[in-house]
Amino acid sequence: MHFLIYAINFTLLFSFLLDVYVKDADRRFSFGLIRIFFIVSLLAAEYLYLGADMQGSIVGPLFFSENVFALIWMMLAFNLRYFMNPDEQASRFYRIAPLAAIVIGSILGGYWVIGKTRFSITAGEIFFATYSGLFFSSLFLLVAVLINAWRLEAFWRALESKLRKQFKDLLIGFFLIAGAVGWSASFRLTYLHLKRDHLLLLSVLLFVAWFIVGYAIAASRLLNRKIFVSRKIVYSSVAPFAFALYLILLGLISLLMRTFGWSLNFVLQWLIIIAGLLAVAALGFSQRIRARIKYFVSTHFYINKYEYRDEWLAFSDLLHRRLTEKGVVDALRHILHDSLYTDIIKIWLADGNGDCRLIDVEAGQGGLPDVNLSAGNSLVQHLKTIPHLYFPAPLPGSGNERIINDNKAFFSPMGVVLLVPLSIGDHFLGIIGLGPEYTGGNYGKDDFDLLSALSSQAASALLAVRTAEELARSREQNAWHALSAFVLHDIKNAANLLNLVRENADAHMHDPEFQQDMLGSIDDALKRMAKVQVRLNALKGEMLPDRKALDAVHLLRSCCDDLAKKLSELQIEVQSQFEHFQTSMDPEFFYSILENLLLNSLEAGGKGARVMVRLAESKVGELQVEVTDNGPGIPPDLLPDHLFEPFKTSREKGSGIGLWQVRQFVESLGGNIEARNLDGQGAQFIIRLPSIYAQ
Repeated sequence: MHFLIYAINFTLLFSFLLDVYVKDADRRFSFGLIRIFFIVSLLAAEYLYLGADMQGSIVGPLFFSENVFALIWMMLAFNLRYFMNPDEQASRFYRIAPLAAIVIGSILGGYWVIGKTRFSITAGEIFFATYSGLFFSSLFLLVAVLINAWRLEAFWRALESKLRKQFKDLLIGFFLIAGAVGWSASFRLTYLHLKRDHLLLLSVLLFVAWFIVGYAIAASRLLNRKIFVSRKIVYSSVAPFAFALYLILLGLISLLMRTFGWSLNFVLQWLIIIAGLLAVAALGFSQRIRARIKYFVSTHFYINKYEYRDEWLAFSDLLHRRLTEKGVVDALRHILHDSLYTDIIKIWLADGNGDCRLIDVEAGQGGLPDVNLSAGNSLVQHLKTIPHLYFPAPLPGSGNERIINDNKAFFSPMGVVLLVPLSIGDHFLGIIGLGPEYTGGNYGKDDFDLLSALSSQAASALLAVRTAEELARSREQNAWHALSAFVLHDIKNAANLLNLVRENADAHMHDPEFQQDMLGSIDDALKRMAKVQVRLNALKGEMLPDRKALDAVHLLRSCCDDLAKKLSELQIEVQSQFEHFQTSMDPEFFYSILENLLLNSLEAGGKGARVMVRLAESKVGELQVEVTDNGPGIPPDLLPDHLFEPFKTSREKGSGIGLWQVRQFVESLGGNIEARNLDGQGAQFIIRLPSIYAQ
């Protein structure tokens, strides 16, 4: 054990060689902080070890560690002068001081390794004589502590007020170290012995100071170095680290109990264990506690509060496939809740007139007089010109105070303290409102920067959604115009037929053959106009079935027989689970459904396509019709429901009306329809219809 301690001390001692090649006082100060951090932890561990087990072999390494600590402590005090006054011309001794420390430390190390130290251990106490090695070592330690305490006090007085917060925790740790070590050294010199209890107390004090110094170095970034550690790794390590500290604490308590023969009540023992486990469980499962830890880590150990790239990518992932305004708003609300530390999130969206409407008003806001903002509102106009409006800290001279006072009655009931415009370029699309942070902190520059990035990204997504919706409406309008042209064409053809009949009627009215052709032309024209009427009624949503009691099996076979004559290139096979099935049905609607589905199968499969139409009962009181073909199947991007939307089609000459019309007919009959591709080849449509209707 003592060989390892000597090796660590000599390593710290010869690390002064780095200072020889470094003239920058700032970097020398950083090296000194690192050495203090390591030597204090080493001393605390040695004091604890010697206090638990008084072994003479550890006394020499312990006092050598104190000598190295004194040299490091004095070098830190020496470098503080130039750290405080970076413009001061360095003296010649400034360059050779590290070498002098190495030489002095090496001599002292040789003494403790080779020399004979006179001391005795009696009843758990170390006794030594006046003017012995232990006496002069303690004196050297006391002098180093006094010099450094004087330099630290001067350093604190010389600090500007704005820098004191940065060095406050560090100086608290340093003064605790100086006080503990100074007290121990003065006691030794006065009474010429060292008690076991003093060693244990000194170990505890140094460990506390070590934690304070480590926290100060990390939180205030006193080393002035960027250490890139993933935030996710840090966040995920908090719970295991807390559990490890808890186990270490239990181990130290157990060690002290065995060393001093202490006893711990059984109930108190289990209370400590259960309390620790509950604390760890709360840390692991409480979202609010994890958020507070995340906030503390982000604001104390990182230069920036957020990893902007991660937040941007997370928001981009949330926006994926959000094709509506509601989807974008939900994604924005989700990222704001996960990134910022508030439970109050309000989002207003501007309409075409510029009026801002609050989205998803909670039930608790029902008592508010109005939650919307008009386009002419002074607040809306003001937000178009500023990046944010923070109620606790309005920008002086910007007119924000007046705007805040004018709208305080509007926002106070909602708990909103920060407003950010949802805008990109010249496009103003809404407002983000946030409540105060539940951590107790205030919004700062990092929050404003993140909100600016997220609001621009959300505004871009909203603008894209609105543009897409406008294009879709324009496309549907164009499709409607095209469909209207076809409807007008059918009406025109029917009118032409009737016009030809009328023109020839006077001359051939008594000709039996003309009479037969005339009746056929009239029937054809009436059928064309009837189909036009059905199409127009379907497009207007007027789907009123004329239900009749009939046999579904007979209806299916008669419809398929008639369609087989019209679609001669399509092979149709009919199957039925039963011979008869009484139901209430609109035969015209049913015929139109089958006609559209079979025509689609023929167009998809071409000449020689095969279709099987099967009638079954999926469950009691429900009629199921399956239409299965052997075609190429349905494009995956149209499944499961896009192919039933109007103007959605994969065929070049298709209008996208047929299947939408089929669904309209099915739903008017009280049923539903679904489509899917088979494992092999082909597509299948399944229609489910209730067999009995209320009259």
